[in-house]
Amino acid sequence: MALHYDLGPILVTYNDDQAVVKAGLVVFVDESKDWLKQIKKGINDKDYASVAESTNQLMPSLEFLGMEQAIEDASLIDKWVKEKGKTKAIKETFKIFKERVKCARKEIKKDFSL
Repeated sequence: MALHYDLGPILVTYNDDQAVVKAGLVVFVDESKDWLKQIKKGINDKDYASVAESTNQLMPSLEFLGMEQAIEDASLIDKWVKEKGKTKAIKETFKIFKERVKCARKEIKKDFSL
């Protein structure tokens, strides 16, 4: 049983099409690590555009996987970008967000032998 993601809604949306679901999982597993690195670098450099771009690239995967808590974290990061906030203010949120994504990636790799 998945603890860090939920495929239920997406399976309904795609009529249990396992090929589509697996393709989405592969994209998430392959690319989420790079997106997280780009977000972290953008936060450290106060490169708000880079953070926004990377977060927006990751968001469809989070939605695809039903990762509601990570979506909330991403929304807080997006709010930080819009407000051009201080780095210190977002670091803890990013740390939690990164951990959620990493746990989901690890679980998906194990569950689907990716």
